[in-house]
Amino acid sequence: MRNTSALVVLTLLLLTPGADGPSLASARATANAGPELEAALQATAAAWNGGDIDGFMAPYAPAATYMTAGGLIGVEAMRARYLAKYFTGAKPDQQLRFDQLKVRALGTEHALMTGRFTLAGGGKPEQTGRFSLVWLRSAQGWKILHDHSS
Repeated sequence: MRNTSALVVLTLLLLTPGADGPSLASARATANAGPELEAALQATAAAWNGGDIDGFMAPYAPAATYMTAGGLIGVEAMRARYLAKYFTGAKPDQQLRFDQLKVRALGTEHALMTGRFTLAGGGKPEQTGRFSLVWLRSAQGWKILHDHSS
């Protein structure tokens, strides 16, 4: 009898809407965030191609990190690096595009995006590589928490 009562209570707790409801909804929203995150990333490429470095950097969280060969750097160092390495004046040396994008939920508030970037044009050899981005759902929307591109 005691085990039956415990089973009934457990079943009722699992079926009763409550504190677990929003987290389940959050998990579903994160699992379905692929198109939204892909659109946000493609918007960064459009900003880059238009010479808008601030638009390109807009999805990065203030505390975001970027992995370099020398270790992690923050957003301001990342911005300075992009300007020094890939821009001449106000325009990028090459056009940026992303493809082979995949998004996977990492719990209820995070997602992992992987894909390929390509820099082409400008009379320079094409550069391509792979990347992974960790996204965080915040009050300001989805933000990039970490970027590792190689």
